[in-house]
Amino acid sequence: MEPYEETTAKEKAIAMVEMIRSYWMEQVQKYEAGKMANDHDSAEDKEGNDSQAGSFLGFVLLSKPEWNLSQLKTDLKTDWDIDWNADENEAEDGEENADNTSFVICVGDMMAAVSLIEAPVPEEEAVANAANNYMWPGAVAAAKAHTAQILVAVLGNQAPVLERGKLLVKFIAACCKQETVLGVYTSGTVFQPRFYLDAAQMLTDGGLPVLNWIYFGLYQEGKTWNAYTYGMRMFGKEEMEVLQADAKPEELRNFLLDIVYYVLDGNVTLHAGETLGFSENQKLPITCSKSEVLEGSTLKIGFTANK
Repeated sequence: MEPYEETTAKEKAIAMVEMIRSYWMEQVQKYEAGKMANDHDSAEDKEGNDSQAGSFLGFVLLSKPEWNLSQLKTDLKTDWDIDWNADENEAEDGEENADNTSFVICVGDMMAAVSLIEAPVPEEEAVANAANNYMWPGAVAAAKAHTAQILVAVLGNQAPVLERGKLLVKFIAACCKQETVLGVYTSGTVFQPRFYLDAAQMLTDGGLPVLNWIYFGLYQEGKTWNAYTYGMRMFGKEEMEVLQADAKPEELRNFLLDIVYYVLDGNVTLHAGETLGFSENQKLPITCSKSEVLEGSTLKIGFTANK
């Protein structure tokens, strides 16, 4: 507790938010490390790259530093059958802090942590990434208008990576029904709340909510289009790119979407030097090289337009 100083208030507020974000990231790492230590032998026997996958995080942007916790509980129960008050006598089923700004709930082998942060995402990070969303012209304005955020984190290395991702979508979708919601900052961009809610309905039909998990970037070079994924590394998979394709942008996006669904649904690992095809005669080359837009390397998928 310090005296209020207008000249340093903004700087200290940003530092406070960064501290809170760092705290939750540290809790994620500790939880994951503990699970990996306790289950090291079984983890080695798991299929896929679960041990390499990161924890799942998302930020729901709010117009005011407030939330309706009772509504959030109701929406989680009604929409996703998640009830952390099922047995209020058992603290491990759901714990809230004294001022109702955060809570933690265990769902199977997973743990979801939800926290109201009464400050915007620091350094206009959300604003910068909102500019990536070509599907929502209002993304930047929404990001600029936010004054607070709900941080959602899902932990639990014992649970299958897809189940962790699904739980994150359920909690963020429930947060999207808050009266003050402006957007969802995740997967490298800011999504429109209505879009996020609609995409999450894939879960009710038994499908994978790929559009909630993965951002499909598009940009033009001359007369050709390039596309890339952002979010595959959360699942222990390589990001993918298609470069200089002679195709319409929506065709290119759907092409990558089909590949992503195939990889995640079947827990497929693609390798450079292999080929990929959706028919007996289709053989699309796969290479690996430094990304044109992302950090590190990505798989480059050859593209052939449907004739």
